[in-house]
Amino acid sequence: MDDFPDIPGCKIINLLGEGSVAKVYLGIQETLNREVAVKILEPYLSNNKVTAARFEKEAKTAAKLSHASIVQIHDTGRVGHYHYIVMEYLEESLHERMNRDPQRKIYPEVALDIVEEIMKALDYAHFKGVYHRDIKPANIMFRQDSTPVLVDFSIVRVFDSPDHLTRSGMIIGTPYYMSPEQAKAKDDVDGRSDIYSLGAVFFEMLTGEKPYEGESQASVIIQHISEPVPVLPEYLKRFQPLIDKMMHKDRDKRLSCGPEFTQALDKLFTTPEGRTPLPLDLSPDKTVEMPPPPPPSPSTKIEFSYKKPKEPLFTRYLNLADKKLRSFFKVIWGTRK
Repeated sequence: MDDFPDIPGCKIINLLGEGSVAKVYLGIQETLNREVAVKILEPYLSNNKVTAARFEKEAKTAAKLSHASIVQIHDTGRVGHYHYIVMEYLEESLHERMNRDPQRKIYPEVALDIVEEIMKALDYAHFKGVYHRDIKPANIMFRQDSTPVLVDFSIVRVFDSPDHLTRSGMIIGTPYYMSPEQAKAKDDVDGRSDIYSLGAVFFEMLTGEKPYEGESQASVIIQHISEPVPVLPEYLKRFQPLIDKMMHKDRDKRLSCGPEFTQALDKLFTTPEGRTPLPLDLSPDKTVEMPPPPPPSPSTKIEFSYKKPKEPLFTRYLNLADKKLRSFFKVIWGTRK
C-alpha cells in the first residue's frame, strides 16, 4: 500500500506527477465527494521558513482570483511537514495535447481561441496586480469541456530549481518562453512579460517548434534578448502581425492589455489574410460594383370561380314559405266552399 501524505479533508488516491520541488496527487475532497488535485511542497523545502511562507502567500493570492480560465484553489495550509494546496482537478495540459500530434501542432483557429481565452485570464489577473511570470504549455490545462485554464499562478516564484530561479538578481521563468526583461533579470517585470510568453506559446502551437532553441539554456536566453521576433511559415503569415505585437522586444511597444489584444484581433479578422476575409474589396480608392438585383419572381394569380345565385337565400326561403301558406289557404278555402 502506498504511503500517501495525510491531508485534512482529502483522501489521496494516487500520484499524478512530481518535480524537483513538489508532487501532485489525485485526491477526493470528502465533504463534497469531488476529485481534486493536491499539490504538496517537498518536505526539504518546507523546512525553509522563507520558502514556506512565500508558498502559502502565493497560494492565497491565487485563491483570490475568480475567473473562468484560472484554476480554482479550494484550500491551502500545512499539516506536519507538508505544505499543501488543494485545487481544481484538470486532466490534460496543453503540453500533453501538443505531444499527441505527430508535428506537435494545434489547428490555427483552435490555437487562437486558446490564446484569446488565456489572454482574458491574464488581463483579469494583471488588473488585480498579479503576474504569472511562467506562462508555458505545461501551465495551460483544459477542463472536460475544453475550456483552457491557467494554473500555477505566481507560485513558481517561490521555487529554486534550474527552470525557476527565485533569488534576487536571478532569472525567474522558463527559458524557452521568457521575455527579454525576464532574461535580463530585471526587478520591474510586469504583465507585458506574460503577454510575451503567451506569444511564444502561440508560436509553438502554430509551428510545433519553440521560438528559439539552442544547445544550452543560456543560448536560448541570449536569443530572447538579441534575436528578432521569429517568422512564421508562409502559410501562417496572417498571424505574423499578432506574433510581432505580442513578442516585441521593446515592452513599451508590446501589447499590454486585453483591449489592445482585441484591437489586434479585429484588425486580423478584417484583412484579406485574416481568418474571416471580407467578400468584397472595400478600400476607399476602389469602386465597389454591386451585382444587379435579381428579377422579381412572377406573382401567382389566383382565379376564383363564383356563381352568383339567381336570388338571395333569404328570398328563396321566404318564397317557399309563401307557397306553402298559399297551398294551405287554398285547401281551407276549398273546403269551406
